[in-house]
Amino acid sequence: MNHQNIKIKTIQGIPSKEALDDLLKLYTSVFEDAKVEFFMDRILTKEDVVSIIAYKNEVPVGFKIGYLYNESTFYSWVGGVLLNNRKEGIARQLAATQESIAKEKGYTKLRTKSMNRFKPMLILNLKNGFDIIQVYTNEKGQQKIVFEKEI
Repeated sequence: MNHQNIKIKTIQGIPSKEALDDLLKLYTSVFEDAKVEFFMDRILTKEDVVSIIAYKNEVPVGFKIGYLYNESTFYSWVGGVLLNNRKEGIARQLAATQESIAKEKGYTKLRTKSMNRFKPMLILNLKNGFDIIQVYTNEKGQQKIVFEKEI
């Protein structure tokens, strides 16, 4: 795992146009069912939004976005790494950066959700010390797995 050419950029609040363009490009590349309007709504309306972008040789290759869930919990909402850049430790770097920022901000828990079809994310969450606290089926019939971790 070669980390020296990975640069991590963190953005507090609403991202600049340039950062937002990078985030949208990553989001739509990582998720085939990406919903741009939903994505934009979350970034622009949630409180205490933190966006993290990983750049490899100045090219955006991964991202992670979270926001306030409640007074003590930071919600790790969405993230991913481009297919050609997986297995390089980038997701781990993004997760560690997010956890560190959440701690600095005074949060005591991290919360996230995933689905069974995203096996690498399930594994990453479990390896990073998250516990499964709930499984439910949403209104679209998708089974969601809720994870939480004390930080």
